[in-house]
Amino acid sequence: MEKKTAIQILQEHISTYKNQITDSGWERMVHAGIVRNNIYEKLAFRADAEKQIQAYEMAVKALENSEVEEWVDRCYLGSPCPYQHN
Repeated sequence: MEKKTAIQILQEHISTYKNQITDSGWERMVHAGIVRNNIYEKLAFRADAEKQIQAYEMAVKALENSEVEEWVDRCYLGSPCPYQHN
């Protein structure tokens, strides 16, 4: 995957989360049956979404500032990383 494509995908995830934490985005998820309409679930979702947004933004910055050679050696979100210690 090219770096430009990866950045675009991450930015789309950021946009999706930002939309979902708006009142109208939340209402659409409730009507679709994705979430239950209660304050506790809404607060938990918002907290998780904000963490995800921060992680994706950090990943975008890292990709934007990386050299091509470094890109090959980077770990992917959600995949095992050879640099992680068990």
